[in-house]
Amino acid sequence: MSAALLAGAVLPALLPLPLTLPASLIDLRQRIIPDALNLALLVLGLAVAAWRDGAGGAGLGLLEAGLAYGLFRALRAGHARLSGRIGLGLGDVKFVAAAAAWTGLAGLPVLILAASLSALAAVGLAALAGRPVGRTTVLPFGPFLAFGLHAALLHATLVGAAV
Repeated sequence: MSAALLAGAVLPALLPLPLTLPASLIDLRQRIIPDALNLALLVLGLAVAAWRDGAGGAGLGLLEAGLAYGLFRALRAGHARLSGRIGLGLGDVKFVAAAAAWTGLAGLPVLILAASLSALAAVGLAALAGRPVGRTTVLPFGPFLAFGLHAALLHATLVGAAV
């Protein structure tokens, strides 16, 4: 793969980094993703969609963000009902919705797969390091969702999907 092609794939995937990096750091420290960062991520994703595809692209991005929000809000509620505890914070739900403005619904499987596998790897490394890990271990998921967003954007660029 040529350097120009690689740069053309990597640079778009890094565009949301000024928002995902602080969201990740805040989630690690305070276990919260601020609404302002999620809103900025949504607005920037819609702006990129409008620049790329016109007003229709922004409208579709907003629709997909809304659908992602509803889906992950329902997933959160279902998990809480079945387990008796909250497993996915509202900041995470809002982050996924904002990310959908960037990736579309078609990019969410890659995002969630990358986020889940990286979170499992982190928990595995923590266990290997001797930290207690169990079903009630609290894990800020924002950094993994951020990684998943960048992975989904990179994947879409490399495979030529329209994100």
